[in-house]
Amino acid sequence: MNGKLISLLAVCLLAACQRIPETKPAAPKDLAAAAPNEEQDLEKALSRAVFGDAALVNGREILGFKDLGGGKAALVISEIPPDSPEPGMRDMALQATISAYLLDKLDGKWSVTRRHESLADMGSNGFAGELTWVTLGPGKPGFAIVGQSGNRGQSVSSLALFDLTAKDMRTLASKQILVHSDNDGDCEGERPHCWNISGEWRLVQKQGQAFADLEIAFTGVDELRSEEARQKADAQANAAGAEPSYEEYIAALGARDQRKVKSTARYSLSEKGMLLASGENPAEASDVE
Repeated sequence: MNGKLISLLAVCLLAACQRIPETKPAAPKDLAAAAPNEEQDLEKALSRAVFGDAALVNGREILGFKDLGGGKAALVISEIPPDSPEPGMRDMALQATISAYLLDKLDGKWSVTRRHESLADMGSNGFAGELTWVTLGPGKPGFAIVGQSGNRGQSVSSLALFDLTAKDMRTLASKQILVHSDNDGDCEGERPHCWNISGEWRLVQKQGQAFADLEIAFTGVDELRSEEARQKADAQANAAGAEPSYEEYIAALGARDQRKVKSTARYSLSEKGMLLASGENPAEASDVE
């Protein structure tokens, strides 16, 4: 009995020694560790192919770069005059100039095949805005830029779309499309009109169309005080013996009438540009005061 027990223990010990160690998948960060380096290498390679040793200069910013597949890539930059002040010291009205470059990879090296420079001026304070790579239609890669700007208490965000396959690349609209507008910085006291409207935009591809449609779903508020309310408050303030304070005058004006905004605008895209096909853009309507 003892002999059998000893033999059994020996077999178990031998099996334990021969057991293959358990392996675990590499942690996600280990698997993805090479990705940032690859992206960094691609950015450097594309930038060097376009600008050579002058790739890094003051006032130039790479907004985005993308491997389009098939040995093709795109690089999009913004530029301001190299002698511009440092960030934080720049004038709000300083916009950045957008340029795009298409490249092919030949014999392991990237070379520029097409230059589209000075496409548009966007943004403020020297910053062009945020770039998003998009598909404008079947076989039509492109990019969108949303830039922000403001003036006298008003703030807007503008959307511009660019077709990378166009021979003469330009924005797809004669003017940039507003996707946000507010006057939160100038909405106090007797101001008759206040608004804050934002839109979520997306491209919707429909079967048979060469270009997708641009749809923007808007939400927000629009407040308006009637001219009659102002005239009534003015009459009370100008009445004989009346000397109301400014706070009393504002109280006499009464609250603005608030309207909730919820609507969708659809733009049709084509090689000729962009056209409002249905709905309205309340961000643009409110911004015209």
